Amino acid sequence: MSLLSRLIQPCFRGGGERASRHLVGISLCFYLIFNYALLSSARYMSTGETKAMNFVCRLDDPDLDNCMHNFKPHPKQRAGSAKSEDSIYWYENAQSSLRRKVASEAKIEKLAKNVVFFLGDGMSVPTITASRILKGQLEGKTFGEEAELNFERFPNVAISKTFCMDSQVADSACSATAYLAGTLGNIATVGVTSKVSFRDCRSQMNKTNQATSVLAWAQARGMSTGIITTTRVTHASPAGAYASIADRDWENDRMIRDAGENPDRCDDIAEQLVLGEVGKRMNVILGGGRRELMPVTVRDVESNQPGRRMDGKNLIQTWLKTKKNPKAAKYVWNKQQLFNVNVSETDYLLGLFSYDHMDYVTDADANADPSLPEMTKVAIDILSRNPNGFFLFIEGGRVDHAHHSNKAQKALVETISMDAAVLTAVENTSEQDTLILVTADHSHVMTISGYPQRGNPILGFAGISDVDDLPYTTLSYANGPGYKHPVESGDRYDLTDDHLDHPDYTQMTGLPLLSETHGGDDVPIYSRGPFSHLLTGVNHQSIIPHVIAYAACLDPPVKGHIRGAHCPQLYVPEQRDALPLSASASSSSSSSSSVGGGSFVPPPLPIMSGNPVKTRRKARI
Repeated sequence: MSLLSRLIQPCFRGGGERASRHLVGISLCFYLIFNYALLSSARYMSTGETKAMNFVCRLDDPDLDNCMHNFKPHPKQRAGSAKSEDSIYWYENAQSSLRRKVASEAKIEKLAKNVVFFLGDGMSVPTITASRILKGQLEGKTFGEEAELNFERFPNVAISKTFCMDSQVADSACSATAYLAGTLGNIATVGVTSKVSFRDCRSQMNKTNQATSVLAWAQARGMSTGIITTTRVTHASPAGAYASIADRDWENDRMIRDAGENPDRCDDIAEQLVLGEVGKRMNVILGGGRRELMPVTVRDVESNQPGRRMDGKNLIQTWLKTKKNPKAAKYVWNKQQLFNVNVSETDYLLGLFSYDHMDYVTDADANADPSLPEMTKVAIDILSRNPNGFFLFIEGGRVDHAHHSNKAQKALVETISMDAAVLTAVENTSEQDTLILVTADHSHVMTISGYPQRGNPILGFAGISDVDDLPYTTLSYANGPGYKHPVESGDRYDLTDDHLDHPDYTQMTGLPLLSETHGGDDVPIYSRGPFSHLLTGVNHQSIIPHVIAYAACLDPPVKGHIRGAHCPQLYVPEQRDALPLSASASSSSSSSSSVGGGSFVPPPLPIMSGNPVKTRRKARI
């Protein structure tokens, strides 16, 4: 008989007069039971996790509705939450927020000279919330929930629908077509209209089926342009800025050949980046993925692995050779080379900092690889020299990858790093002439659950199940590789001794999958600057490039598109090539890139029908 059973049994012995005589003993008995439960959960409560002390609800209760909110804590358990803040604090906090909103109520309705577009790939609402809490806890705040991400201070917020033409839940390819080109495409395709089906090479190369991006619209107005990503520069999200492709995996010619198509007829993504009309005119390209631009005969400078191209093309050398002024074009592959770039004399910059995707922030060598904030600072220094302004797309791409692996800590740290890059952009531009927006392409299936007390470690336990008496974590996933198989007895896996604070820890999940899936819920859009007030309400993400075009006086290929009275006579370049920065503007930047303060160091086959198809095709990310 267990200790708990031995405690409970005497409480229900006897009755009537006997029970009355032993009232004091019965009270003491229940007191012992309470303290047993308290002690049994002490190992979780010591780190802020608590167990609801409620012995009323049972699985066989005929009215389980009464157990719906079975989380009432003992009064002493959460008393600490009230010690640092009283009602006056919260009144003053609300009034301070109100004053800021009233003071910033005036709309900025003039030309957006510059646009900085941040995309947190897979940055769902729970991701934002959990990242905010983690940021506060890493900064040593009293609890963590009171922290604030930099983009959460932006005055305007909208809700964005994310579905694609043929899919309820978007991938990063079709969503990139929406938020960069303003129209809907099919899942796994990038920069093409819905007339192009998956792997339809012939339709891909039909110009009428290609959807031009807002970055191309900016180039047509004479603005400088750039992309930054922590993924490969040929990955789905950045590809939406310059490529039109029927399969997001066609990043090199070999992938097209493996799909049974002719790469001489279908241009791969890397080729479009270097030789395409939009790609070759971009001034700044920073990220990972050297392998997609190198032939198999060339070994990578860091990993010593061969390139992926079978056509013999070295597109890195081709990129350098295609620039009219070689002295104004720089290729770099590590942090020190990036910092040595003379931004006042550089018109074109290609930085490829890894063979594949860039390392997660938690894994990166801070001395070898630039951070997202550092890349942002260099890019703005170069692009801001153009008197016609600039358009810069910045992706925190590995938020998505961490979620697909159910590695919540890495996803949150990647989000915090991108948030630091947002601050860099804010500090190096003016709200009066620069539209900055922050959004996500789709959601993920991570949730924040349980009733953990305030200040509880966001990566820790939320409490103990009142069904099996085993702990569960605050963060969990609906599906993915983090499934914890039951033990031989059939009982749930005990998380007690798991190293929850390890960056590679995979959170518990309900359904085992090789890769966690995206979520179909809406995502937010945060914005500030000229005409950012137009990004409010509930919209599909395809509205984003149209609002940017209105604010920056661009001409999207839409018949009868709206133009505002604030738009000056548009600059029309005589040539299709990008405007040489040094030829048209005097630099206000220093002779070398100053990146101090911008670094971020972390803490110590798609289903097209309603019927599921069993496939081993790798998950779309």
